[in-house]
Amino acid sequence: MARNRFNDTVAVVGVGSSPYGRDLRRSHLSLGLEAAVRAIEDAGIDKQEIDGICGSGMTPLAQGGAGFLSLQGALGIERCTWVLNGWLGSAFVYAASAVASGLCDTALIVQTYQRDPGMSRSANADPFRRALQKFGDVGGDIGGSDFAKRWVHSGEPYAAWMKRYMHDYRTNKDAFAYMAVNNRSHGSRNPAAVMQQPITLEDYHASRMIWEPMQIYDMDVPVDCAEAHVITTTERARDLPHKPVMVHAASLGGTRCGEYYENTLGWTENAHWVAAQGLWERSAIRLPEVDLFYPYDGYTIDAVGVLEAVGYCAPGEAGDFLKANWDEAAQVLRLNGRTQVTTHGGGLAQGRAGGANFYSEAVRQLRGSEGARQVDGAKTALINIGSFFHDPSAVMLRAE
Repeated sequence: MARNRFNDTVAVVGVGSSPYGRDLRRSHLSLGLEAAVRAIEDAGIDKQEIDGICGSGMTPLAQGGAGFLSLQGALGIERCTWVLNGWLGSAFVYAASAVASGLCDTALIVQTYQRDPGMSRSANADPFRRALQKFGDVGGDIGGSDFAKRWVHSGEPYAAWMKRYMHDYRTNKDAFAYMAVNNRSHGSRNPAAVMQQPITLEDYHASRMIWEPMQIYDMDVPVDCAEAHVITTTERARDLPHKPVMVHAASLGGTRCGEYYENTLGWTENAHWVAAQGLWERSAIRLPEVDLFYPYDGYTIDAVGVLEAVGYCAPGEAGDFLKANWDEAAQVLRLNGRTQVTTHGGGLAQGRAGGANFYSEAVRQLRGSEGARQVDGAKTALINIGSFFHDPSAVMLRAE
């Protein structure tokens, strides 16, 4: 087994979320501050205990050092010994690593998102959102005439992955459909979700085509939102109000970005497979012991890729596996008859938060705080966030 620097020595002690909405008309900093204040209050600590900050990419919170200074200054935190830019699944792992290594004792992670121009036709036509976007770091031409930007930041490459997956494994779209319906079913029970209406398998297949074979229900929902987390040592966590949720093991994954099937990096060599392999080399908790599974769903092809990468089924078998593990009455997945999937609705239902809401949901479920939505007896959660191309993470959390 590879060396595990986490091994339950650090824990999540605070979680905070802003509202989720399609048109909140708020800045990144406003959203981030609300989530951060809630996370610090949830942790039950003085804000001056925070000596590390990790911000989300593609927002002013993460541009150079100025974004961190704005957030730190607005919160009134006097000094930090560690700051770092992070996005998607990587920010959480960076912060946990900083605490585990001693670079800081208590880290605050803040990730913010907005429904920017390029994410929808209505957002593109909104002068308020076009004005806000000048503070971002990607630009306003995502999905426009610059093919390179479209390839990295839009759904087109994921549609290509879907088509190639279906071709190579001679399969249909059932796997994507089951993921979409599962997430919308869970979202309908989550008061924070922007998409409250459940869908059926029939609704999925009848939905609008965006890029063949990708349909509208294959894509996450652009929203305005923020999520924040506080991580500290498990020893310190035991003196705080909530039951510690410990980082048992984690791994990031990287491959040669841009090299796909034709250049030897195929379906089983994308970054999710690398991250998953790294996790299993470090985790004493194995797949049959996982109670909650959170595969990233920026696009349904991501979630299918993660499902196969972590080992629930062989490559190309996701459709048959999900069909065999479908709870028809509840319209949700129960993997191997027990493990629930994306219990908050993910990006497909709650809204796009770059996967940060997956960590929030996992922590709340492992605390046992979710009332009617609570999964009975949940003790372990496997979270896999990131794209095929960048910032993939695999994290195992467990309740003490």
